[in-house]
Amino acid sequence: MSTTIIAVKWTAIPALNRLFIEAIHQHFTYFPVSYRHQVIRDHRPLKLLMAAINPRRIILTAYHDGAMVGYAIGSVPTNGVGQLYWLYVAPERRGENTGLALLSRMLKLQQQRGAHQVILSTHDHRRYYERQGFTQIETRHVDGVDLDIMSFRMGR
Repeated sequence: MSTTIIAVKWTAIPALNRLFIEAIHQHFTYFPVSYRHQVIRDHRPLKLLMAAINPRRIILTAYHDGAMVGYAIGSVPTNGVGQLYWLYVAPERRGENTGLALLSRMLKLQQQRGAHQVILSTHDHRRYYERQGFTQIETRHVDGVDLDIMSFRMGR
């Protein structure tokens, strides 16, 4: 069965929160514990629900055999420069283009909502994003971690 990408439904917020917490604790360990705890607090179920109903936010979820296996969280502020905050795929579903499907759908929706550029930061996936058309614009040191800031221009 293939993976399905859909906008998050309010009924899926608890599952999204569980997957988000799991991802932060298991796969974003390069950040200090205090920062990870703050990120989790900032993505509690109520905050995720508020983001899901905000027309400037986009939350996509990926499902395989009925189980949530990934997500993408982004935004399109009024200035037309969108952001991709999170792109995550469970390790057992990697290599199946789920991340690419989430990223592609996110970029399409951001463009439809007025984005002419999308910015993201990544610690260790610069090459992946470069293959998708992003370019590195700078490196920032955030909470003890070097992050590559990358940009994608729509219409490329």
